[in-house]
Amino acid sequence: MSQIAVRLSENELKVLDSVVVEGGFRTRAEAVRAGIRLLGRDAREERIAASYRRAYAAPLAAEEAQMLETAAALAGEALV
Repeated sequence: MSQIAVRLSENELKVLDSVVVEGGFRTRAEAVRAGIRLLGRDAREERIAASYRRAYAAPLAAEEAQMLETAAALAGEALV
């Protein structure tokens, strides 16, 4: 396992210590590792959300639009 040095302000250290106590962590390092996992998860979820936004923002090809209209007609719905 690698080790890094991090400088924290007194206020950041107080926050970290309270997270350790309130979050049930055994050590500061354990709490920091949990925080890093959450950051990684959030970043991954944002990449997925951005991919969905890009995919749905792309205009439909004529064939895709026709298939959507056909599917809606078969379902008895009118497209707006």
